[in-house]
Amino acid sequence: MAGQRHLLMHEDFSGLRPGLVKEADDGAYREMHARAAHPDDNLDGRQRKAGHWGLPADPWLCVETPQGRRLQSTANATVADNVSIAKGDFGWQDYQVESAIAILDNSKQPGWGGPVGVLFRFLDSQRYYAAVIDRDGMAKLARRIVGHWDVLAAAPIGIEFNTPILFRVSCRGDTLHAQIGAVKLEANDAEFPVGMAGFIGARPAVFGPLKVTCTSRELKRLREARGKQHRLILAGRRQAAQPVLWRKLSTEGFGSGRRIRLGDLNGDGQLEIVFPRVDFSKAGPKDIDCLTAMTLDGKVLWQIGRPPPAPKAEYSADTPVQIQDIDGDGNAEVVAVMNRQIMVLDGKTGRAKYAASVPKVEKLPSVYKSNINEWGGGYGDETDEWPVNALAFADLTGTGSRRDLLLLDNYHHTIALDSTLRRELWRVVNPHGHFPLPVDLDGDGRDSVMLGYRHVNCDGTLLGRVCLEDHQDAIFCGPLDDDGKGPYEVLMAAGEDGLLRLTPDYDIYQRVMGHVQRLAIGKFRADRRGQCVATVLFHGNRGIVSLFDATLMRIWTKDFPVVGATLQPVLFDASGVEYMFLSAIRPAQGHQGGLINGQGDLVVPLPDDGGPGLCAFAYDLDRDGLDELITWDHERMWIYHSNADCDPSRLPKRTRPPLYNMSNFQSYYSLPGGVKI
Repeated sequence: MAGQRHLLMHEDFSGLRPGLVKEADDGAYREMHARAAHPDDNLDGRQRKAGHWGLPADPWLCVETPQGRRLQSTANATVADNVSIAKGDFGWQDYQVESAIAILDNSKQPGWGGPVGVLFRFLDSQRYYAAVIDRDGMAKLARRIVGHWDVLAAAPIGIEFNTPILFRVSCRGDTLHAQIGAVKLEANDAEFPVGMAGFIGARPAVFGPLKVTCTSRELKRLREARGKQHRLILAGRRQAAQPVLWRKLSTEGFGSGRRIRLGDLNGDGQLEIVFPRVDFSKAGPKDIDCLTAMTLDGKVLWQIGRPPPAPKAEYSADTPVQIQDIDGDGNAEVVAVMNRQIMVLDGKTGRAKYAASVPKVEKLPSVYKSNINEWGGGYGDETDEWPVNALAFADLTGTGSRRDLLLLDNYHHTIALDSTLRRELWRVVNPHGHFPLPVDLDGDGRDSVMLGYRHVNCDGTLLGRVCLEDHQDAIFCGPLDDDGKGPYEVLMAAGEDGLLRLTPDYDIYQRVMGHVQRLAIGKFRADRRGQCVATVLFHGNRGIVSLFDATLMRIWTKDFPVVGATLQPVLFDASGVEYMFLSAIRPAQGHQGGLINGQGDLVVPLPDDGGPGLCAFAYDLDRDGLDELITWDHERMWIYHSNADCDPSRLPKRTRPPLYNMSNFQSYYSLPGGVKI
């Protein structure tokens, strides 16, 4: 009948256990590791985003009350902080939300206390509408967009602590209504057409059951929209190649998280894999304890050191090991920091060819430490044993190949050595971020080095710099046009500083959009000129993926529940268009991973075959022109072929990051063949 309403969701928190509303374990390791669902998780399908650096990581509780289970917020946040929780369907459009919320007295708690209320049309933790009571005593109908609030309507409201207040919100087209207690608000805004529903709790409050209803018309539209989206995804999957299991390798006792290295160790023309193991539980510098080299057939070539136990929870930290012909003899060496030595190991046997002690660093001046953040990793000068966190190769001396060594600690010191390890070329102190990028921009045969927010010449002298809040998490330098002949541009995933676009001289364009953690560049869309740029957010707004065109115009943004994505470009069929590697998670692990296309749809799902889901990487291992999908955890590695039947000579040639500079924090790019990076 006319006016009939249909229940879309009645959330009474019965799917939660009393206690913290959170996942069983969490951490920075999820910047590049996908975590499977766990029986001890306590989220019940919610999108939970929490806080900033000064807020507790788990500000939501499920509590038992005489009236039943309730959700409680515990943080005393600010209006700018993000303490949101949502559930439902991203496709909900015109609907009504109703709940009762009791605001608690927070006068004896430290902090300010921000808005409390109901969220609707929630697309992700940066884009939603809210009906709230704010700390200034105003009822507000507001829009949150990329860290900022726009107040659409407001009126004074009186409240009593610990007394439930009715919140009722309706949205139809661009018309938004809210009733908060006795206050009624109305606004017109079309920024967010669809989204889920939930709560914001930037101060202590108790939230009652949440009811979401819609009209028959909306229910019909929603079903049709779901069907259309389902058909589009199925069509995309029919057009895309699909993965076929190719290799199963056992790495029991020596496998790594996302720290493996690939290279031709024995000169047979095939790639081998090096697995480093580090005892992250020990104090002091985290040198490598064990290295194991293995062929793609699963044969262990050699092992040096004794492998420590696999970590109970993974770590995001990089590892100082690379594969490169450092001595120029035509054979690959493994260069690694072990037992306070920079070891150059024969790739065939693992025997030491030569070594040098890890350099010492001088104490940083107090003025540096009082003005530059340490980001939880120290300043590198706390003891006499300098912690080497990353290792990279550059051509600083003009030998014609990248054989000079760059050593970096967590965030502050960079030391350059020549290939003999006996001559120090230079050292620089600055917030270098996670991994450097060598590039010969002037064609003089020697690399300059982009050390995060500082660009230095081959001799370490300053070429350009920016002074911002955070540090770079990934960096790219190259052309973005389809021919690879355009000007070289610099892009940085710059954490809280957002997405940076710079000239090589470090003239800067800054796009503030949350904590930008990952950066990938590839031909992800056939309908856009040039390469596309993909980003992933972490910390506070994690799991939000955005795709931009070559001008950095946003194409779309989507919220993915599984973090750990690198979005590495993958060539998997003859279309010439690349996919983005989302994760290696399988449905049996609680989610679906695989490759997403340029529309953000998962069109190449990994089979639910029991394979490992922790780590994912793609590379053309068999040299047929298409990438293989490498998935692994600490105990095993499974590799998948594409089932596409392609003529390798007709596939596009692409320039990818060199294997001698692999890193947890590298950018992933795929540019037209012939581009020199």
